[in-house]
Amino acid sequence: MSGSSVVAASGSGSVARASDFYGHRTVRWADARFARRFDGAAAPPRPVFYGRAAVVDAWKSWFRFLLAYAISAGLIFGLVVLVGGPGEGAPLMVWLNPLTKVLVYSMIWPVATAVRPGRAPEPQ
Repeated sequence: MSGSSVVAASGSGSVARASDFYGHRTVRWADARFARRFDGAAAPPRPVFYGRAAVVDAWKSWFRFLLAYAISAGLIFGLVVLVGGPGEGAPLMVWLNPLTKVLVYSMIWPVATAVRPGRAPEPQ
């Protein structure tokens, strides 16, 4: 069953999930590898690790992660409200600390890529 039919069946069509932002990319990656291995398809194109394309890809990945972080934080705050407020929900709020650290640390790669995007390989 596809993700859209599950959401439609549950009646929560407006709720975004992290799989909505990561899922299609992962499935596309797995399909290309499977087709190469079992169907004899051509190798998928290699990603560009230099120049403007690398910078754009690094920031797109980080913004996807930021969106997943926002969804996670929203769910945590929703659960805190559900259990009765900040007093009873304090153990849930503890999870925001590692989530925020990972978000901040994950920004190192896009910033480093923007500062030094790398050069195209020499033609051989």
